[in-house]
Amino acid sequence: MKKQVLLLLLGILVLTSCNHYESKVPISPSGNSVIEKSLLGEWILSSENKKEEASGYIEVIPFNDTEYLVQLKEIADSTKNIESIINIRMFSSEVNENVYFNMQFVGSDSDKGFMIYRYKPIAGNRYKVFFLSKDQFNKVFPNSKSFKEYIETHTKEFEKYFDVEGILERKIK
Repeated sequence: MKKQVLLLLLGILVLTSCNHYESKVPISPSGNSVIEKSLLGEWILSSENKKEEASGYIEVIPFNDTEYLVQLKEIADSTKNIESIINIRMFSSEVNENVYFNMQFVGSDSDKGFMIYRYKPIAGNRYKVFFLSKDQFNKVFPNSKSFKEYIETHTKEFEKYFDVEGILERKIK
């Protein structure tokens, strides 16, 4: 059980790590986002080498017509009951045919920024997930329009600022 709790904590730390770039503004407003039905459901996020077993999973559900609610769920070892849930608001932004996800923790802290993610299909229901690294990218944008314009004019350069988060795989019950 300690191993699984440690793994979940490590997974959450990876997701919330200091290496993730946070923007005060999203790439585009959520009203421009489209819900992609293939992303809905339960997923397991693991490291690329899959040496450790996951102690939780991610559930992606539609929150409204343009936004997802992403829930990180920790599972108790012996009971398989959910011990904790972290909620994240997510919506997509398409720029030059590339899709990016704006992710923001849901809660009482009004100072939450947007983390930027993207993914690449590997095979079947498996995707490689990337996050925008603040170690590589540190620009500040006053509004979404300027953020999107930057990506439009520097697409190849912008893509180089992402690091691998892990492998997202559909959870099979």
